[in-house]
Amino acid sequence: MENRLPLTIDPIKTAQKRLDYIGEFLAKNANRLAASVENVNSNIECALSFGIDRQRLCVIEMDAKVSVTLMCQRCQQPFELLVHVKNKFSPVKSDAQAEELPECYEPALINEFGEVDMLGLVEDEIILSLPIAPVHDSQHCEVSEADMVFGEIPTEDDKPNPFAILASLKNKP
Repeated sequence: MENRLPLTIDPIKTAQKRLDYIGEFLAKNANRLAASVENVNSNIECALSFGIDRQRLCVIEMDAKVSVTLMCQRCQQPFELLVHVKNKFSPVKSDAQAEELPECYEPALINEFGEVDMLGLVEDEIILSLPIAPVHDSQHCEVSEADMVFGEIPTEDDKPNPFAILASLKNKP
């Protein structure tokens, strides 16, 4: 992909024209995403479609992909993850407008110039889709499941019977 997507877009005018954008955001511009991962390995490939729905709402459909490097929380080794996000948005000017949106749309805040920060919107969705505790698949992780057991697990014979005290009381006159 060679097309660079605009960082901000006037969603109302773009939706009235029913425009589609296919291109990418440069990884070097994705500062918040870079702060959330070990490394951003690729540019963010993105398809954006603008339109008007049956309720006369402006709609932005987003489909984005990016490759990032995360640190495995089990073995502390880096691993690559392909993040793919899709979502639908409708631009709003206030929280009150956001509350009135149908549930199928996420709010996209319009700035004072009537534009939406598209890179920020895409970055938000990617960051929200990152795992809370990133780990390798178990077959790729350097730490085996046996290494994840801490301490000795007592066998059944080693465990004291909680009812043994009752047996001793029964035998007393």
